[in-house]
Formats: sequence, structure tokens, C-alpha cells
Amino acid sequence: MKNRIGFFLCGAVLAISLFACKGTNDPSTDSPTETVKPTESATETEPVTETETETETETETEDEEGKYHPTTSVTFTKQTYPKVDGATGMYPMSVEIAKAVIGLSDEEAEEFIVHHTTANAYYNLIDGTADLIFVSEPSDDILKRAAEAGVTFEMTGIGRDGFVFIVNQDNPAETLTIEEIQKIYTGEITNWKEVGGEDAEIIPYQREQNSGSQNLMEKMVMKGIPLMKAPEEFMIDSMQGLIDCVASYENSHAALGYSIYLYAKDQYVKDSIKFLKINGVYPTDDTIAEGSYPLSKIVYAVYRNDEPEDGAVRTLVKWLQTDEGQLTVEAGGYVGMK
Repeated sequence: MKNRIGFFLCGAVLAISLFACKGTNDPSTDSPTETVKPTESATETEPVTETETETETETETEDEEGKYHPTTSVTFTKQTYPKVDGATGMYPMSVEIAKAVIGLSDEEAEEFIVHHTTANAYYNLIDGTADLIFVSEPSDDILKRAAEAGVTFEMTGIGRDGFVFIVNQDNPAETLTIEEIQKIYTGEITNWKEVGGEDAEIIPYQREQNSGSQNLMEKMVMKGIPLMKAPEEFMIDSMQGLIDCVASYENSHAALGYSIYLYAKDQYVKDSIKFLKINGVYPTDDTIAEGSYPLSKIVYAVYRNDEPEDGAVRTLVKWLQTDEGQLTVEAGGYVGMK
């Protein structure tokens, strides 16, 4: 009963805070409803024109007058840079890329780059509001929407990440198998004592439909097995909100959630949560890079297949696959492909 009370308190607080932050647009529309940087819209960048390139790599980032210069062999201006969007967790990497190829300072890049979450980034790519997005693979609903619009995606892997399951640090459970997770999220396993924890009812949080992490949950973990229909208070519409629920004192022995490895490790860090081993393997940069962590995944640069071969989008994506580009991806927190 104590866990149930704590659970509903957490849900109520989240509902109030999320309602205050949520935009008036429906996620099923083409307009974004949530942004990483609310001060500027991704649609406000100027149209893409010819890509500017240089043959030599710049080594200086700031001259005596305080002006920043690109540090790579492929360079853009704000006007020639593709209109970029993407997942919340990939925002820091996107900032690092803009810094490197445009020559922006940290502050300038953070003001210039805007991400609208995974689903809305795909919607913006479909309707042409974005030229290039940094995301995980699309959900079936998004693929259907693209097909209806006559849009075909091209997807290029640029880095690696992991999908992780989190519990409160006071939970004695240390590991789950994928089969155990499947049984928890279908309702077959309901108590932590069945999987190495204490005698407490499991509170299995979920993300909203078409979010990046929910799509990964459905495809990587459940593998076609339908998730149980969760009560509204079990459904959290942000990674931050889900982590907050797992981290709360009231849910210390009950909550289970999932997130993107990089986001929970580096971007929204809570000392009161811990990662679980999956099939006995703990998620680290090394286990993700070598693929021994069973829920390792690729992160993508996604664009429409009608992008010109010599245009800004394909030029940037090709550069991201070079050693120089991979260093920038890693500077943004991701594990490189090489």
C-alpha cells in the first residue's frame, strides 16, 4: 500500500508539471509539441544553398578578434547548414557537430540547434520542415505516415548507444533477463521477489506511443509481444519525467523504467538510480561498442532519399562517417562506429 500511495503521488506531480509544459498542438499533427531549446524554432534557419567546403583542416577555433572558425575539413555557414532536428538525447551531439563545421561557440551552437523529440523530428522531416534528423529508427506508425506522404527515408548509422533499464539504487535487484522484462511488461511477473528483489509490487513505467524509447522498447525488447495496457499514470511523456519517478524516495523498492544510455549516464544524471545488467551484462561504453551488451543500438542520421548527391545533407552525412566526423560524434557523448 505504501508503494501504491507513493506511485500515485509521483504520477500526480508529473501530470501537473507535464501539463504545464505541454504545447497545444497534437503530436499527430506536423507541428512540433516539445522542443529541447524553446528559444528558437528549427524552421527559422535560412534555406540550404550550395555547401561550402575547404581542402585544409582548420586548427584554430578563435582568432584575436574573438571570432570562431570551423575545425574540420568540411565547413558550412549558418545559411548553408542543413535544417537539422532530432531526438532529445542527441541534442548535445548535434551541438558539437554544428560547432565543428560552422565554427560556432558553445553559446552560439546551443542557440542555433533545436531538437523537437524523435517523433516530431520525423514529422518535420516528412513535411520538409527539417532536412536532416539525428534519431533512432522510426516506429511503424511513422513509416506509415511517410509512405502516405510519398516520402522514403535514407538512414545512415553514425554512432552507437544503448537501451537501459533503471531502478532506484535502494532496490537490491541487479540484473534482469530480456525474458523477465517481457513478462513484467505483459503482467505475468508482478513482484520484485520473483526476479531477485524484495517483496514489493513492481511499478513498470512506460513512455508514450511513438517516442524514441517506446519504439525501442517495442522492437528491441518486446520483439512483437504486446505490452500490457498501462494506466495513464504509468505513461510518462518525457525521459526526464520517467527517471524522476524511478529516482523518487516513495518508489525506492518498486519502480522500473527505461531510458537511453547516454541520456541517463551523462545528460540527466540522478545519483539515486542505477542501471540493471541485462542478461548478466552491464551497459558501458565498452560493452556497447563491442556489442556484448544485448540492448546496444545504432543511432542514425536520417534524410529523404531525394536529397541531391552533392547537396549539404549528403555532404554532412558523409563527413560524419569519416574519422574526423566520428571524433565529433564521440565528443557529443556517443560511441563511435569505428
